[in-house]
Amino acid sequence: MKKELFGFMVLLLLCVGALAGCGSSEEKEASTNSNQVKEEETKSKEENEAVKKKETQVDTTKETEKEEKQGAEKDESSPKKESGSKVETNDQKPETTTDKAKVPVSQVDWGNAWTRDINTDRGVITITEAQGDTLKFSINATHTNNAEAARAGNINVGDVEGTAKVSGNVATQTTKDEDTGCSVKMTNHQSYIQVEAITDCSMAGGLGVSFDGKYQKGNIPETDWWKEDETNDATSDVSGEESEEPVKEEAPVEDETPAEDTQSLLTHEQAEELIRKMKGYSAGDPMHSVYYSNDDENGNYVIHDYEDVKDDPNTPYSEAHEATLGWYSVNPKTGEIKDLILNP
Repeated sequence: MKKELFGFMVLLLLCVGALAGCGSSEEKEASTNSNQVKEEETKSKEENEAVKKKETQVDTTKETEKEEKQGAEKDESSPKKESGSKVETNDQKPETTTDKAKVPVSQVDWGNAWTRDINTDRGVITITEAQGDTLKFSINATHTNNAEAARAGNINVGDVEGTAKVSGNVATQTTKDEDTGCSVKMTNHQSYIQVEAITDCSMAGGLGVSFDGKYQKGNIPETDWWKEDETNDATSDVSGEESEEPVKEEAPVEDETPAEDTQSLLTHEQAEELIRKMKGYSAGDPMHSVYYSNDDENGNYVIHDYEDVKDDPNTPYSEAHEATLGWYSVNPKTGEIKDLILNP
C-alpha cells in the first residue's frame, strides 16, 4: 500500500512538474510572441518614420532643385544680357583701338593758310579738312617778270589742289591733278612750309608759274608793289634829271641805233594788237587774252595768248582759269610774228 501511495505521489509530482513546465513554456512562448510583436511594431514604426523622412527629403530635394532651376534660369538670362553688353563693349573697344591705329592724329599744326610772299612769284596755300592723317589743300600761285609787266596786267596764274597723306611733318599729295598731272609734297617746318613738285607741274599754270618754295605761316595780304615801284621810278627820274643831262650829251656815242629805227619800234600794246588781229580777237574779248610777257635774247617781244576757261557756264570770267593757246614773238622793228610753239 505504501509503495502504491509513493508511486502515486511520484506520478503526481511528475504531472505537476509537467504542468509547470508547460505553463512556463507557454509563458515563454507568450513572452516571445509579445517581444516579436513589439519588435515588429517598432520595426514598422521605424520603417514608417524612414518612409516619412525619405518623402520629406524628396520634397526638400524637389524644392531645392526647383529653386536651383529658377536661379539657373535667372542666371542664364542675366549673363546673356551681361555678355551682350560685354560683347558690345568689346566690339567698341577694338574699333576704337583700330581706328586710332589706322588714323594717327598728326601732332604738327598745319594751320589754314601759308604765303609765299614774293612780289613777282606770289603763292598762297589754303588747307582745309585736316583730319587724322589726311588733309585737303589748294595752292594758288602767280608769276610776272617785273613791275612794268605787272602794271600792264601780264601776270600768269596757276593752281593745284587735292588730298595729301600726312606722315610726321610731311604731307604728300595722294593723286595727281586730273587736268594737269601735277602733284606736290609739303614739308612743315612750323614757321614755314617747303613745297616741292613731285611730278611735272608745268601744265598747271602759265609761263614761269611754279609752286615750289617757302610759304610763311598765315595769309599775308598782297601789296600793290608794282605801283610803289612805279612811284619810285618816277621819283628817281625827277631827282636824277640833272645827273642824266651829261649822259644825254654822250648818247650819240653810246647809241648806235639810228633815230629812225628807234622811232619805228613797236610798243608792247601794238605788238599785242598785232596778235589779236592775227587771231581775230576783239580788244574787249572776255574770253581771250593777249599780253606781253618779256623780251627774248634778240630783243623781240614775247606775247602770251591764253583763254579763260570756265568749268561752270554761270561762273564769272574773273574766277575762270587760264588755258594757254599760244606763245608768239614780235619783232619790234619789223612787226614780224613768229609762232614759238611751232618754231621754238
